[in-house]
Amino acid sequence: MILHTIVPMEEVLKGMDKLSAENLEEVCYHGVSMVVEPVGRGRGRIVRLLSADPARYLDAELSPGSIIRYE
Repeated sequence: MILHTIVPMEEVLKGMDKLSAENLEEVCYHGVSMVVEPVGRGRGRIVRLLSADPARYLDAELSPGSIIRYE
């Protein structure tokens, strides 16, 4: 992936070291595969979508940082 920005690299990558693969889970929510960070029992914060459907990325409910309930 190439990112063209005037923002310093330190600012772009800030907080990335806090995410570890040990805390992440891959789940399916309403037919969309995604990676979430568990924040409670049956709840998770969306980290990234794994969908091939571009329309899913435009859904505000599925934006990174949103909290979802899953089983």
